[in-house]
Amino acid sequence: MKTEQKNVFLWLMVFYEVVEQGSFTAAADKLDLTKSGVSQHISRLEQHLGVQLLTRSTRSLNLTNIGEQLFKRSGELKTLLNLTIDEVSNSTQQVAGLLSITAPQALVQSAVLPAIEQLVKQFPNIKPRLIADDTNQNIIKKGIDIAIRVGEQADSELKGAKIGAHREIIVASSAYLSATKHSISLQNIHTHPFIATSWQTTNLTHQFLDDKNKVHELLLQPQFEMNSANSVMESVLMGLGIALLPDVYANKYIREGKIQHVLPNLKTKENNIYYVHAYKGNMPLIMKWFIEFLKKQLKN
Repeated sequence: MKTEQKNVFLWLMVFYEVVEQGSFTAAADKLDLTKSGVSQHISRLEQHLGVQLLTRSTRSLNLTNIGEQLFKRSGELKTLLNLTIDEVSNSTQQVAGLLSITAPQALVQSAVLPAIEQLVKQFPNIKPRLIADDTNQNIIKKGIDIAIRVGEQADSELKGAKIGAHREIIVASSAYLSATKHSISLQNIHTHPFIATSWQTTNLTHQFLDDKNKVHELLLQPQFEMNSANSVMESVLMGLGIALLPDVYANKYIREGKIQHVLPNLKTKENNIYYVHAYKGNMPLIMKWFIEFLKKQLKN
């Protein structure tokens, strides 16, 4: 039993790579193991835990519910291990000083500020500088360390990676919904005042997917135009109309009962969230920690 306990971490890392790579063969190549060796590690992990983690067929690899939970935790362990190794390898690098961040306003309250809070608690000598801006700042000219952006990135000068995703949902205040004579439907939504961000005014037809992935096109004619998600949210809370906002931003207000998700079976396609930076070599250690804290917030 003690020997098995010592091997659990190894088995977890093999399990993580199998899921991450999508197959036993690819994981074996990545880990420089044989395919049968990878299979044995997974079997021993399942036997040790007393649960099934994967369902396998000749063409696909699927996670069980408990497998999904363990995959997430295994990823967190791997990240923590990598960061710890970085800290030891760069023990002379002081985790202190200025960290300049820019992010869209819709992500600041829901994800960026909580990530900064965790960062400062762990590294008290950090001095964060946050620029909340819905436009893409030129981070090289502005001297910004890291930018959080939504949508595909085309700037070849910058490095980065996906850290999450969000969908946009239709919301309205409870007061507004109570005051309407008829409940909002696909047929009458175009008659309700739409509070739009400036980037939602160029294309008035918006595509949504329902629970069966059927596409619905809704015409949303802006009656109000705001230049930030925060202004849109304040207008929604005042009961001025409906809005289309990122779920990662709106969910907090929904949980608090301040607004409601209108037509809850409809969501837009996913928009990926990225971090980008201009460092040519390895990122500073503090940026790596910030990214990991931010990933956790976006997952939550």
